[in-house]
Amino acid sequence: MSNWHRPLSEMLIDVFDAVVAVRSDHARVSARSIEMHLPLEVSLRDVDGEPTFIGDVPVWRWRTAFDAEPGRMSITWQAEAGGR
Repeated sequence: MSNWHRPLSEMLIDVFDAVVAVRSDHARVSARSIEMHLPLEVSLRDVDGEPTFIGDVPVWRWRTAFDAEPGRMSITWQAEAGGR
């Protein structure tokens, strides 16, 4: 795994921010839930002396027989009752 990967928390924040950014008060249709299935390359690394869970989407689109298969993460966001 390359050094191009970032902590899993940063990747999840970016995904969530993108989902929230497409919300609009002017939309004719609004989703009550969003479900995503993401490929993830994961590892545990030492970052500034702290063990950090690194998880990000694969760096390369094409894989060779030498590359490990990425893991999978499923994420579901649902509107709560009374929420927007």
